[in-house]
Amino acid sequence: MPEFLEFRQRGTAYVLRDLPERSGVEVLVMLHRDQPEAGVQVPGGGARPGETPGETAMREAVEETGVQGLTFGEVLGSKLMAVPEWRNFDYQVTTYSWMSTEDPRDSWDHTVVDTGDEDDGIRMRCEFRPVEASGIDWGLDWLLGLALPRFKALREAERRVPA
Repeated sequence: MPEFLEFRQRGTAYVLRDLPERSGVEVLVMLHRDQPEAGVQVPGGGARPGETPGETAMREAVEETGVQGLTFGEVLGSKLMAVPEWRNFDYQVTTYSWMSTEDPRDSWDHTVVDTGDEDDGIRMRCEFRPVEASGIDWGLDWLLGLALPRFKALREAERRVPA
C-alpha cells in the first residue's frame, strides 16, 4: 500500500515585465536588507490552508515586495526537497509560477507587514533586473528559462490584438 507523506507546500514567483522603454525581459528579485547572506532571491513562501500554489505565489510576491498590478501566468513545475526536522515536516514541495506586471519602479525598499507569520518586519530591497543578469541564488532560477518563452509568447499575442 502506498504511503502518503506529509509535506509543507510553498509557492514561488517569477515576476516578469517587458516595458517598451527597456530592452528585454526583466525579473523581480529581492535582497534581505538585514541578512545580506541570504543572497538574491525571488518571492516565495508557505501556502495557507486551502490556497493553491499559484495563489500562494501571487500573495507572497505582493507581501514580500509590494509589487503592483500582478497578472497570473501559469504554474511551471514543482521541486521536492527533504527537510528533516524542519517546521514539523520532513519534506517540502516548492511550486514555481510566473506572473507579469507593468509596475514602473526599477527598485524600491519594502517592509513586510501584517502577514500574521514570521515574515512581519522583514525589510527587502526589491529590484527589476534583466533576466540574463538577475544573479538569483540558491538554484531558485531553475525554471526561469521555461517561463521566458511563455511570457514572451503572451506579450507577443497581446501586441497583435487590436485596441
